[in-house]
Amino acid sequence: MIRKLLMAIAVIAAGVITACSDMTAPKNNTPVNPSTATPHIEVTFTKWFTTFPDMTGFTGGDVAGTFAGQVLSVSPFDNGVIVQLQARYEVTDPSGDRSFKAVIKGKQNNNTGRAVLNGVITDGWRVGARVHVTFQVITPCPQSGGAAEVCFQGTIRIQRG
Repeated sequence: MIRKLLMAIAVIAAGVITACSDMTAPKNNTPVNPSTATPHIEVTFTKWFTTFPDMTGFTGGDVAGTFAGQVLSVSPFDNGVIVQLQARYEVTDPSGDRSFKAVIKGKQNNNTGRAVLNGVITDGWRVGARVHVTFQVITPCPQSGGAAEVCFQGTIRIQRG
């Protein structure tokens, strides 16, 4: 009886040691297929207004190139703190492989300077893909080369699949 008890304790102890060592051991989190490693493609941007409603700027991240855009509509509400926006974004990849246009809409909080917008790519690379855009108002804006006092820095996340 004692022998069976000792065997059972040894088996349980071996299982616990194996489980604990497995949990604390370094993991290899490298995906098998790097092209499917993230659920989206990220395009960073810095933009500013040339003459309202037209915007210009540059992009980076997964698509380094130029940014152009236009505010299509602005509807302030909540005493002007929250603004409903609709815009067209155009990202141009110098190689031409990843250029696209997207129409987005969402809200900007004028107190925090943050915005969240969603939409779809309407033309070019990955047409039909959903996009999620976030940006922050930045003042001053040295990235514009003196062309603007205020700029907007953010990310366009293009959903895969």
